[in-house]
Amino acid sequence: MVGEGNPTLTWGPVLATTLMNYLDSGMFRTQAFKRSPFWKWMHEGKRIRRITSGERIKLPLVYAGSGNFRRYTGLEPLNVTGYDGITNVFFDWKQAGAAAVISGLDSRNNQGENQVRDLWKTKIQQAESEMGDNLATDAYSDGTADGSRQITGLLAMIATTITSGTYAAIDTAVNTKWRNQVSASVGAAATNLLPALRTVYNDCTEVSSVEGEPDALVTTQTVAEVLEALTLPAVRYVGGAEADLSTKPKYRNAKILWEAKCQSGVMYVLNSNHLFMFVHRDADMNMLPAGKQQPINQDAFVAPIIWQGNMACNLRAALGKLTGLT
Repeated sequence: MVGEGNPTLTWGPVLATTLMNYLDSGMFRTQAFKRSPFWKWMHEGKRIRRITSGERIKLPLVYAGSGNFRRYTGLEPLNVTGYDGITNVFFDWKQAGAAAVISGLDSRNNQGENQVRDLWKTKIQQAESEMGDNLATDAYSDGTADGSRQITGLLAMIATTITSGTYAAIDTAVNTKWRNQVSASVGAAATNLLPALRTVYNDCTEVSSVEGEPDALVTTQTVAEVLEALTLPAVRYVGGAEADLSTKPKYRNAKILWEAKCQSGVMYVLNSNHLFMFVHRDADMNMLPAGKQQPINQDAFVAPIIWQGNMACNLRAALGKLTGLT
């Protein structure tokens, strides 16, 4: 057994084993995502898709019907003319990382395996917080921060101005099928929220058709509380008839989620059949292949943890947005 007087022999294997076991269990990912209601909803509903390759994320996009429908009588020929109507839409990979770092000073001041494990757990929780908070911020972004290294989030995916601009390199001024639903400048939530939400919700439902209604409304605490007050006592709580008032409310088929990172006065109407978070299997809160490292110019133990992915959608018109809520 390694003595406590020689921490350099103890720290290496203890750190590596502790972190690898924690990452392999999925707990780091789970705890990071729990910091954001949006990420938690994506994660719990298995709305995150893990893929293994590709220079970019590619999704098929149906922008028109088959074009060969024909009514006929008796032996009249069917229309078998081929028609494209399908293209691919691409999303760039985005990368993020955090690190659990312990200085040589801390390592020497916390000798003994139990003290090592306790300090390491604290450092892992610190990295969880850093990764979770920043990815939550990115989920609501337009993807332009840090030289466009940021996730292309909801602000870009669900635009306020739908008659101009591009998303996933598709020009919405030309491609009307690539426009989301929007109700801008809604105004006083107490009087205007429900009518505006009803229209956007129904427009999203009509587009999505057999693939279901929107299943999440994401907004700020202030707007969520107004919506809950407006819909009580008709609000239906998740959990069935026996659920108490501490459970999450719903508007029709959609959970009402709120988060401080959402833009003020905004509500997103989401349908997880058409909204995706793609993550690379080898960079889903994983440690770098080299594992725990000791930099040659630093008295420290460093364990980098990386993430690679991006948000994407394949039917933008099934998603909606309300803005200007007061």
